[in-house]
Amino acid sequence: MAQALSFMPAKDIPRAVSFGGACVGCDLSGRQLPGARFLGADFSGSSLIGANLRKVHFTGADFSGSDLTRSDLTGAAITGADFDEARLNDARLDGALIRGASFKGADFDGASLKAAAFSGVDLSNARNLRQEQLDAACAVGTVRLPRGLTLRPCPQD
Repeated sequence: MAQALSFMPAKDIPRAVSFGGACVGCDLSGRQLPGARFLGADFSGSSLIGANLRKVHFTGADFSGSDLTRSDLTGAAITGADFDEARLNDARLDGALIRGASFKGADFDGASLKAAAFSGVDLSNARNLRQEQLDAACAVGTVRLPRGLTLRPCPQD
């Protein structure tokens, strides 16, 4: 299935994996998937380098060990997703709402977090996360961070 999805037209991928489907180890680099909704989908070990994932909805999805280098997740809604050991190098998470997601060992080198809001997220074991990145983001409720880093509260509406 994973190999077949790599060759599937981008417009058909969300239908194939949107509700608990699997695309383990897929190569979806450079794919255009804006606004896609993935509920419990398994993308573990996949390559999504440079993918357009603007305004996607990831609920309970598994991206552990995946490579999202230079992917655009601007405005994404990420809830309860697993990004353990994922590579988010130079990824854009600007304006993303990230709730209850796991980022153990995830690499944030060069990632943009402008106006990203984190809630109930554990970033304490994230790699290459810098204060300058967090200064552009905010927290709603509790967020665990690596030692020495801080995250300001999100403004109340």
